[in-house]
Amino acid sequence: MKLKAISLSTEKTKLQFDIDWKNLGFLLLRGLIFLAFYALLHFLYDLLPNPVFQAIAGTNESVFQHLKIGFFAFLLFIGVDYLFHLKKMENKTAFTFSRLIGAILVGWLLMFIWYMIPAIYNQEFASLAAELSLAMVVTYIAGIIAMVFAENLEKIEYKLSFKVIIIVLIVILVIFYVVFSFITPWLDVFIDPEFL
Repeated sequence: MKLKAISLSTEKTKLQFDIDWKNLGFLLLRGLIFLAFYALLHFLYDLLPNPVFQAIAGTNESVFQHLKIGFFAFLLFIGVDYLFHLKKMENKTAFTFSRLIGAILVGWLLMFIWYMIPAIYNQEFASLAAELSLAMVVTYIAGIIAMVFAENLEKIEYKLSFKVIIIVLIVILVIFYVVFSFITPWLDVFIDPEFL
């Protein structure tokens, strides 16, 4: 059911904004599912330390670990999203590749949105609770933006060359996140802020 929220018109231009409240609610719910997977992977290694969870879950508070959590949380989310859309899915290939692009983007979105905070408000957080609350909001927003990208990219044609690039990028990211979960480079993105 679409409700017309705003309609502006002039002699030269007519702007119309349609809000599909049902789809918006569904998107917000899916954002919560992504956030739940993110939270699970954030604490999973602390609860059950083993090499499998070390490879896919967060092991410290470094930027790298948060990007890794976002990537693997979005991969888990793709499975749930697939089940949500299975009955009305028109093109499984386009669905899958568009969601994989979302997984590629979500880490960048997390970083961009999180680092906009010091660009706007360049002060330390008042409390740990404030920092954690903001981190959850940033993660939720990044997940939703990645989903919106994915949904819109589902409408394009995926030629073989584009599919190959997406698969190669996913494989590179998996290797990147898994290898550097066990062998930590000296670069600042891998440093746990607790040791600064």
